[in-house]
Amino acid sequence: MKKKVLSMLMVAAMVFGLTACGNGGDSKDDGGASDDGSVTLRLALWDYDVDGPTTYDPMIEAFEKANPDIKIEVVNAPSADYETKLTTMLAGGDDVDLFFAKSNTSLPGLYSKGYCMNLSELFDSDGYDLTNYGTVLEQQMTFDGNVYALPFRTNDWLLFYNKDLFDAAGVAYPTNDMTWQQVADTAKQIVANSDDGIYGFEFQPKMGFIFPFLTNCSDGFDITTSDLSVTVPAVDWIMDMMDSGAMEEYSDSKSLNKDQTYFFNGEWAMMWNGSWFVQNLNSQDNLGFEWGVAKSPYWEGCEKSNFVTSTPLCISAATEHKDEAYTFLKFMCGEEGASILATTNLIPGYMNDTVLQSYLEHVELDDSSVEALTDNVTHDFGEPNTIFSQIISAGQQELELVLTDNETADDFVKNLTDQREELISSAQ
Repeated sequence: MKKKVLSMLMVAAMVFGLTACGNGGDSKDDGGASDDGSVTLRLALWDYDVDGPTTYDPMIEAFEKANPDIKIEVVNAPSADYETKLTTMLAGGDDVDLFFAKSNTSLPGLYSKGYCMNLSELFDSDGYDLTNYGTVLEQQMTFDGNVYALPFRTNDWLLFYNKDLFDAAGVAYPTNDMTWQQVADTAKQIVANSDDGIYGFEFQPKMGFIFPFLTNCSDGFDITTSDLSVTVPAVDWIMDMMDSGAMEEYSDSKSLNKDQTYFFNGEWAMMWNGSWFVQNLNSQDNLGFEWGVAKSPYWEGCEKSNFVTSTPLCISAATEHKDEAYTFLKFMCGEEGASILATTNLIPGYMNDTVLQSYLEHVELDDSSVEALTDNVTHDFGEPNTIFSQIISAGQQELELVLTDNETADDFVKNLTDQREELISSAQ
């Protein structure tokens, strides 16, 4: 290791905790090359101590078996600290070779700081086929015409439902072609025909979850340019659902920190959440009820489309092992890695018939629920930009004022529009 980065690595080791995965090998101080001629790549991710054994270890072991000259060393951090510690390491010159961005919303900031390698040149020279990544690649990982990450996994937003609560209330299950207006009517029927303490619909009261719901009011929504008044019908929808008792009061939900566990407890008939929740449900030994999923609802008069989030994997622009890192990127985010990831009930970013079959062989879903997870038309927030997360944060504060009856929907639109203009101006 070069002396000029040795002190930075010592600090990084203290804040991150380094976990070696695979055979490892004794690293020498020459940029990752070992005595046996192998190269060790350092991969940054979060919650490896939680998810590693089931999600990452099988993939890394398969990669090292197929590429015996390349070893993987995992640089781990807790989820809550990951983004801060990752940027600290990258800014300080730490020799991380690859890193996961926490989400597609955090990727633009990493790109703008120059931390992500431009992958388009590698894809062009390699003739790598990008068609199996669908629309996510263009919508979330392309900046100025170049690709800076591959999607490791994706998360379709879905309508989860408790079949037992629907049966008890005598209400038909949700379908894969429902408007939000129909969801509201269904939720109200559930409450009218159920015991106290049962809510017809819920979703987590965080702007990162709420904003996709709001923005599907308008086709072609762009978070930096579109008229935010298109969100008013969705805000009114939420207020009506709370006022009618079909959805829990926002103040109660937030103060009690209610999350998906309340769906586990059988208190919510429907819940809007990401497809990662399929894995959570299938991991429960004694859930106590039957469940299913339906396609994400849409607003009447708008295109039936679904919001998708993703987990990007990037090659560090500063890596000294570009070829080896590229080999690992293609494995993890290509057919081989995707087929392994699919066995964990998570949806890979790469999808073809082979990967889909791997997923269907391991997931426990009925035919209607499988249909909900496939062939979805996706929408996003427009061109990826570096102030996305700041707009989301500003929107969270304003929307909370509306949901607690301290501001009107029109106030929300005006105030967020003003704050958006200030953020755009300061970023220029």
